[in-house]
Amino acid sequence: MKTLLHSPIWFFQLFTTAKSFSANPILGSPLLNRLGLHVLRVVLAHLVMQSRMWLLHWRIDPADRKSFREQGFIMKPNYFAADDFQRMEQELRHYQGHSRTYLQGDTRTLRTLLPPEALEQLPWTRKLLGNPALLRLLCYTNGHQRHPLFNTEQIFNGTRTGAGEDPQKKLHVDTFHPTMKFWLYLDDVDLHNGTFVYIPGSQRLSWKRLQWEYRMSIRARTLPDLYATRGSFRVTEQDRQALGLPEPRAFAVPRNTLLIANTFGVHGRGRADPGSTRLALWGMGRTNPFLPFPGTGLPVFNRLQYRVLAWLENRK
Repeated sequence: MKTLLHSPIWFFQLFTTAKSFSANPILGSPLLNRLGLHVLRVVLAHLVMQSRMWLLHWRIDPADRKSFREQGFIMKPNYFAADDFQRMEQELRHYQGHSRTYLQGDTRTLRTLLPPEALEQLPWTRKLLGNPALLRLLCYTNGHQRHPLFNTEQIFNGTRTGAGEDPQKKLHVDTFHPTMKFWLYLDDVDLHNGTFVYIPGSQRLSWKRLQWEYRMSIRARTLPDLYATRGSFRVTEQDRQALGLPEPRAFAVPRNTLLIANTFGVHGRGRADPGSTRLALWGMGRTNPFLPFPGTGLPVFNRLQYRVLAWLENRK
């Protein structure tokens, strides 16, 4: 009876961002994935996302487009004027808003949401996050005119004794379609407090990558890694070499650096000294990759997504 009731939902999820092979028997079916279900979703999602990004590309500097298309990331040191950045940094370091704590292995992550009501209390942050050039970059890399959810993110490394390794420190891909994450670092980032690690060019949908996705999808439901069964495949050194990818790059960058990455590419958190921490403005864009239209950009939808998130959290 449960299967009968859930079947329409599982089928509908084929056309959404749903990625869990363990939660959805259709997505996780070895037979259907042998027939190409997962690979078909990957290819269609990439075609749609590329067309959406093309519709938004005319507003973006050609060098930024090339970097994101070929390397999978855009990095801009000294992004804001020094005085403006310092004022925003002071606002955010002292802001006490609604925070959520995430525990992953020995790492604790504290994220504080910055909805429009919060930005009313943070005039310099509101001004800089409203910068048209920044918003154009975020929308282009997200393939959608809806803004990402803005947060501050503070990473506390090695604070949970005996909790095991942080799973985010294993190289991985987030999901089956292009997605965007960004960081505007409020601290200097180095090997001491843990860099972002990315394999340049790994976001490209090569024939080798498609073959790897196909093989992984067939056994995804029974993989030993919990995150992999949920659709975030882990990438071993053997996988990296088989895919013909270069060595991972660690992004040791100064504060006031903007970094945007396509997390369909292979990435992870770098190793860090226990007790170290880093603070950044952080956001993620993950829209339905099967919708061909990149949205309207109306402010009402940017506000609405924060209310939807609050409603979902209240239901937990």
